[in-house]
Amino acid sequence: MVKYDFWKSWQNKTEVEKKAIKSAEKARELVINAVPKNKLVAVYIKGSFARREMKKSSDVDMVPIVAENRYQGAVFGVNDSTIKPVIVVPLSLWELEHNKLWTRSNCKPDLRAKPDRLLKKLKECKLIYGKPINPKKYPINEDKTALKDEIKVIRTGYIPFYEKRKIKFDPLLKEVFWLVELEQNILGKKVKHSFEGITKSIDDANHIIHDAFGLRKNPSKSKENKFILKLKKHLEELEKKYNPY
Repeated sequence: MVKYDFWKSWQNKTEVEKKAIKSAEKARELVINAVPKNKLVAVYIKGSFARREMKKSSDVDMVPIVAENRYQGAVFGVNDSTIKPVIVVPLSLWELEHNKLWTRSNCKPDLRAKPDRLLKKLKECKLIYGKPINPKKYPINEDKTALKDEIKVIRTGYIPFYEKRKIKFDPLLKEVFWLVELEQNILGKKVKHSFEGITKSIDDANHIIHDAFGLRKNPSKSKENKFILKLKKHLEELEKKYNPY
């Protein structure tokens, strides 16, 4: 199997990126050695690191694709402090085929994205090992279905979990970007899959995405509660539009 180092072409790497690259290389080796080689289909990196939008507090999202569910535990087991900021979260071919997660979540509702989110944005992900998977082989929900699911998980999961201090603000904030991206896709707008690209796709300065982008660039604890109130109102408006009954 071939290894791919997409970051080699990067110019003017930041110190944050240099550290992330070393961790990604180490994590990749750990994943490769964790399972039989013929059971590891591919390894992708997604998220802000792949898009070069990484902050000091950002994670590097590594997604190994394994041939069978039973190998997920061994792959997930490579996670420890020595590979930070990398977080390894495997998916199996079975999960891609059924568009549901095989492993159980400790959270109710489950905050984890369905496998088809990876498939939808596979072009923006970076292959660092193995053979590329073909997203056309697997089921992918329509954007309206995905939007309804996103509204529900933010309203019943992310917001109450944040309010009860079960999660930090950053995961909730990130989810708002994906929510708005789905809104734009439904409207037929082509949006660059990045925090800045999603923000620039909306001209209305009062839209919640501009608040989200501002808080991502300049975090402010004092502004979080105001943002949550605006988000709740935005979700209500979306529910009336896409779930009128």
